[in-house]
Amino acid sequence: MYSQWLSFFYATSAFFAILESMNLRLGFLCFILASFIQVNAQISNEVLEDKILVNAKDSGLFGFSLLNTNYMRNTEYFNPIEEGRTLFGYQLQPKFTYQPSANIAIEAGVWLRHDFGGNNPYTTALPTFSVKATQGNMQLVFGTLQGSLSHGMLEPMMNINSIIDKRIENGFQFKYTPKKFYLETWINWENFIQPNEFNKERFTAGINSKVYLKKSEDESLNLYYQFMASHQGGQIDSDTIDPFMMQFNQALGIRYTRKMAPKFSVLLDAAYLNYTETSDSKVNPFTNGMGVFANAGITYSKTDFMFSYWNATNFIAPRGTYIYQSHSTVDSKNYEENRQLIFFRIIHNKPLFNSPITASARFEPVYDLNNGIFDFSYSLYLVYRGDWHFGKK
Repeated sequence: MYSQWLSFFYATSAFFAILESMNLRLGFLCFILASFIQVNAQISNEVLEDKILVNAKDSGLFGFSLLNTNYMRNTEYFNPIEEGRTLFGYQLQPKFTYQPSANIAIEAGVWLRHDFGGNNPYTTALPTFSVKATQGNMQLVFGTLQGSLSHGMLEPMMNINSIIDKRIENGFQFKYTPKKFYLETWINWENFIQPNEFNKERFTAGINSKVYLKKSEDESLNLYYQFMASHQGGQIDSDTIDPFMMQFNQALGIRYTRKMAPKFSVLLDAAYLNYTETSDSKVNPFTNGMGVFANAGITYSKTDFMFSYWNATNFIAPRGTYIYQSHSTVDSKNYEENRQLIFFRIIHNKPLFNSPITASARFEPVYDLNNGIFDFSYSLYLVYRGDWHFGKK
């Protein structure tokens, strides 16, 4: 018991040291600290994650799976960096599956996205094909990846809306998951070009890694490192307008979770992020930046509550959530050198009327400290996953 509370003390001290360095008001800190007196672990997007299943018992079997994600996400934003919008529709991903052996799965299907009120039957229709192989603590995926929010990246580096408008990623993915360590690395090839094509080659590469200093059923303390590189370039294109560009984001952080009671858990998380850019043309007014992201959360039963604080200077993330960035999506000529935001998030995940459909409801107010603007967003996701196998062993 002593060692558990000692770990909690160290994690708490590191978390609040970062907050103190950012001159966050004492009253806000005290409010967060008081919340911990009563408080499952980190707010998770597990409901929205993509999974390719490999089960030894399904070796030699054909199958069919269906993923249906219904979404309604509305951002009531009136700030100078990200303007509000509404995403309202559904996604369908039917797939045929086959396991030629106990540790290999092959999937082929189609991903369909329909936005209500759109001019076309489907906003997006894409083929999907994946080969997943597992061996011990290792996983390898070639083709359509377990992508988007499944990578587990911080919101400033991975756009929360990517689950809707950029869910499908294609390339290569590798995971290594022994007991005290986690590593995922991937490459998402976004734009392929032919010789002399007037376009740029584009891809994103990423790393998500964790080292567990303490890991048990009730408690976890880990250090993590995240990295994303966005490439725009190529040697065979004829595009002389868009510049060659490499943009990099990194995050180094510490995360502590503790189960205090059967239905109560706490989370402390703090990370330092940076941005660097290499280009043959001056696209942005700055080529490097940094940010500090601090989170404090509680879970009661099936509801998550989290406070988040973001303080960044000249920060850009090409695949990140827009509101965190210094570069404006409202006016390309506008940027804010410093961004300071406070979020309060409420997320409730629960089976819908005791059915196989999982509902995830979210309400996320955000206050822009520099501009004195209060914005908010709310979302509802209904997710159904079906998996059937045919034939006999």
